[in-house]
Amino acid sequence: MKQWTRLLALTAVFLPACILAAEPVNPPPMYQNPKATLDQRVEDLLVRMTLREKVSLMAGGSFFATQAIDRLHIPALRFSDGPNGVRSNEGEPTTVFPTGSALAATWNPDVVQSVGQAIGREALALNIQVLLGPNVNIQRSPLAGRNFEAYSEDPFLAGKIGIGFVNGVQSQGVGTSVKHYVANEQETERMRSSSNLDERTLREIYLLPFEMVVEEAHPWTLMASYNRINGIYASENPHTIRDILKKEWAYDGVLMSDWGAVHSTVEAATAGMDLEMPGPPRHFGSQLYQATHNWQVSESVVDDATRRMLRLIFRSGVMDGKRSGGELRSTSNRQAAFSAASEAITLLKNDGSFLPLDKAKLRTLAVIGPNADVPLYQGGGSASVIPSRIETPLQNIRAVGGSQMRIEYARGVDNDVLPPPADARLLSPTEARAEQGLRVSYFSNPKFEGPPARTEVETYFGRLTLPFDAPRVSARFEGLLWAPVTGTYEFSLSQAGEATLFIDNQQVLSAELGTVHPPALDFGMPIRTASVPLQSGSPHQVKIEYTSPTFPFRSLQFGIRLPAPAIKDAIELARNADAAVVFVGSSRSSETEGRDRENMDLGRQNELVEAILAVNPHTVIVLNSGSPLLLPWAGKAPALLQGWLAGEEGPHALAKILFGEINPSGKLPFTLPQRLEDNPAYLYYSSGADANYGEGVFVGYRYYDKRKIVPLFPFGHGLSYTRFEYSNLRVPAEVSPGQPIPISFDVKNTGQRPGKEVVQVYVGDESTTEVVRAVKELRAFRKLNLAPGEHATVKITLGPRDLSYYDARHNNWVSTPGNFRLYVGSSSADIRLQLPTKVKAIIDPRAPQVPPPSLLDFF
Repeated sequence: MKQWTRLLALTAVFLPACILAAEPVNPPPMYQNPKATLDQRVEDLLVRMTLREKVSLMAGGSFFATQAIDRLHIPALRFSDGPNGVRSNEGEPTTVFPTGSALAATWNPDVVQSVGQAIGREALALNIQVLLGPNVNIQRSPLAGRNFEAYSEDPFLAGKIGIGFVNGVQSQGVGTSVKHYVANEQETERMRSSSNLDERTLREIYLLPFEMVVEEAHPWTLMASYNRINGIYASENPHTIRDILKKEWAYDGVLMSDWGAVHSTVEAATAGMDLEMPGPPRHFGSQLYQATHNWQVSESVVDDATRRMLRLIFRSGVMDGKRSGGELRSTSNRQAAFSAASEAITLLKNDGSFLPLDKAKLRTLAVIGPNADVPLYQGGGSASVIPSRIETPLQNIRAVGGSQMRIEYARGVDNDVLPPPADARLLSPTEARAEQGLRVSYFSNPKFEGPPARTEVETYFGRLTLPFDAPRVSARFEGLLWAPVTGTYEFSLSQAGEATLFIDNQQVLSAELGTVHPPALDFGMPIRTASVPLQSGSPHQVKIEYTSPTFPFRSLQFGIRLPAPAIKDAIELARNADAAVVFVGSSRSSETEGRDRENMDLGRQNELVEAILAVNPHTVIVLNSGSPLLLPWAGKAPALLQGWLAGEEGPHALAKILFGEINPSGKLPFTLPQRLEDNPAYLYYSSGADANYGEGVFVGYRYYDKRKIVPLFPFGHGLSYTRFEYSNLRVPAEVSPGQPIPISFDVKNTGQRPGKEVVQVYVGDESTTEVVRAVKELRAFRKLNLAPGEHATVKITLGPRDLSYYDARHNNWVSTPGNFRLYVGSSSADIRLQLPTKVKAIIDPRAPQVPPPSLLDFF
């Protein structure tokens, strides 16, 4: 009996263990299996989530991140601004690439794709999962403050360049956010203005680049804009979000809001807004949970948004441990920036083959202008990137020009409205001047207490971000200012928090001291300025003490404006030189998010250019801008280059183009008008609460063609140091409706240099009478690289949509049978070849033939 009792006891102990050992180990949930399909993982995770967890994914957790869900091991996604480079949220320098209008000036989606790949690599290195760009809004007016960040006045070009950018970034496993959806073409009253436009205009011009990018590049996210569309906020507009984006285009990605662009809970969620940014939420979060709990918002709406957010999370790789990789400020990334700048720079005029400059013949060269010796790489606002290095056109002209040429410099005039970011070359941490910049000590408290958390030398003062997670921090900047000339210097501070500037131990700027100027951004900080007389020859002590707010976004900008230069010095320099290069254009504060320009004028820069041309006719003018400018002296200048805001490699590319080491190949992505009044939006561009798009579909060259207004330089214009001959256009005489149209033509380099030419194909509708159509519209382009004497045959196939217009009555794209004309040229105005084609009307032989009505039929 005792033996049986012992046996039963042993069985009771070991049997469960044996049974457990025999059972298979439970596999991990399907959503944690990288080998499962995306849809399988999404659906498996969705059913495991509570309503509160689903809602939490629909709002940001912090300023640049989503909310994590620890229970399900869902990490937060990190976002960063980035149309022309990754703007590090920790204030780390990255590569600055050409801005949007410069990228579009390449007319080369492959080059833009290479830029996107490089930006994606830098995002990976900074643990960024979604880059907030590109900006495919239309350049409707030259005055729009954010034109530099957008691509073009033409939606087809904007779409193709956007496709290249998105494909490049997302090839690295980093998402993009195509913005700003939609009809967001001005900064004035941008938080509340209503963009009022008809359906045809919306479809043909403003939605088209988004549609192209969604269809061909499949961006992971889109960003809804601040403005209203016909009175309804873009973040809660059911027509543009639910009906068009999600139903008609079948978009499966995330629609996120611009920062602070959500204005409601029920309306925004029901329309299809998937993610409110930034966090913590104002309208989603607990309010959306309660609205769903009360049946004001259907849980199916929340489920749809959650699916989209889960797709984004899985696509980013963070669920599978992807947290690093990429490369920051690498040689290959700089090469991508250089290639883009080289293909963007646009030769607008070159009388008598004045360019390139001949180094063998030039003994002296005068380099003149306010933009000649400054790092004018980009515009202002959220797209602004801390550069990885500082170089100027003057430095690169001296390096490429060589020591055999005497190159001298004069600023001539000043073009900065406010003090620009302090030039690190004027500053040093010690009297030895072994380094440039100021020594900065960071403290993890707001009172400069204890030893610094970090000490380093700072060389960038444009929009410095303090990289610490403490609730409040402080920083002390110290060093010496070496005044190059004796005179009055103007200083500025702009910050989130509190800052005080001391010069030679005297308090110059503080919360109580200085002249206050309004911020550029709606949510920006005021700018304070003060003037101080300084002597050259000996250094002046500089100290800035900064204390951050509790708000997670903390930044500081420190500016220095030098004493006004004398224009006569520049004139004398040019008079005694063999040739002159004059740099004019935008300043470091005139093109920015949050503020439109008041005009297109260059101010005193025009006086400088006129004076230099008067004393030295051997002068090339270089423009630095992302938007059109008025050039009243253009007829007098023998050579004119559009240098753009071309990123940190732009000065190097420009110097090589000036001296002929690179052949320019950029083309204008917008029309450069003779007068602001010639612009089609001139009568409608308002400073009020409404933005009335009264010009309709006649944006840019469409308007100039229709009105027969000759611009200063047309859309698509750009010269080369060589020549290209077009010939042998082949077009079918007739095509059936709905059938593709194959066209081909030949291009030959008839010059002495290798070069790149952008061939442009336009379509003109000569039959439609139902609506007024443009004379011609861009429908295809190619960039060719040809050696001297080389020729290429270009083959392009146009589709039915290329002949169509949007019929708002029938809510569809239609084309009219009849005559069309195909144009091939080097610009919208320089048409080299053209031929007609006819779209045949198909008559169904089974249908009864009805004679046309007579007047008697109506009585």
